[in-house]
Amino acid sequence: MCVLAKGVVVVPSPSLLGGPWLGATRASALQRVGNRPIVCHVLSALQEAGVAEVAIVAPPEAAEEVAACVRSEGSPGVDVHTLAIEQPGDGDRTWRAVARWLGDAPAIVHRADGLLGQPLLPFVTLREEETLDALLLVPARHSDAPPHLELVSSKRNGAGADRALPVSHASIGVCLLAPGTLSRLSEELSPSEVDLGTLAAQLPRHGARTSVRTARKWRHFDGDIRDLLDLNRTVLEALEAETTDRARSNHFEGQAAIHPTATVRSSVIVGPVIVGAGAVIVDSYIGPHTSIAERVRIEGSELERSIVLADAHVLHVGGRLVGSVVGRGARVFRDFSVPRALRLHVGDGAEVALC
Repeated sequence: MCVLAKGVVVVPSPSLLGGPWLGATRASALQRVGNRPIVCHVLSALQEAGVAEVAIVAPPEAAEEVAACVRSEGSPGVDVHTLAIEQPGDGDRTWRAVARWLGDAPAIVHRADGLLGQPLLPFVTLREEETLDALLLVPARHSDAPPHLELVSSKRNGAGADRALPVSHASIGVCLLAPGTLSRLSEELSPSEVDLGTLAAQLPRHGARTSVRTARKWRHFDGDIRDLLDLNRTVLEALEAETTDRARSNHFEGQAAIHPTATVRSSVIVGPVIVGAGAVIVDSYIGPHTSIAERVRIEGSELERSIVLADAHVLHVGGRLVGSVVGRGARVFRDFSVPRALRLHVGDGAEVALC
């Protein structure tokens, strides 16, 4: 009988990551793409792979915030447990607690701030068919390993030292484990941050039969806005067909997911685009790979490949906003008063490019 895999979602420590940070959180996993936090998209991907139970492992400064977010916007049907790391040296004990929770089930260990951009289920099947102890998924741009590489302890071949993992530990996005694999490793994991790199480093030392596969669409966010926009694009390209109110005064192309309470008038929408509840778009152009969140107001403006967070206003901007992120409650508008000048109110760590 096939045992369904359980999910383990690892939240990185906010203190280890750079900025800028959007909204009221510094947790990379809670940054929003496609109008949902990244970690909630991760839960949906695990659910599509057949996972019904997930443990979220988070540092203490992020655990409560992540748990509240998942309760509010997580995937219905997924039973989520939150396990906080009490102090930095508790990494080894945390892995043992996760191993006990897993029991005899296989595991999918997934970064909380990244997305694969393709279904997980084929990789689950691949690990089972090849009877691997572990299958590591790394982005193609960070891997110096061939697409399929067996990793074994060199001690098996009579050498005196363990063979190093031929990919950057920091680049590992997803790790699929056979039943019992984490239990064998967890007893000897040294105290450290709980991350996939720490786990993967133990695999060759314990002779685990391991394979590395490259994931061409993997993206994760660690403070670089370009990666956040790439994640947004990944989510929007997976939008399912949705019926929208396509009034005659509007022109639609491609997939547009518009909330029933949103208002769109005299505008051009070129998908994939998502528009949240209560948003108002008037006399505007919204181009591909753009997310418009709840209660946003856009008038007389053009946006493309951008993210606009809740309650923001973009009004009568003179040029097209491209590759931009407009923060929660922000106002971007053209001021017609005299004397004419650029007048900016820019917060800490913000970036403004004038073209």
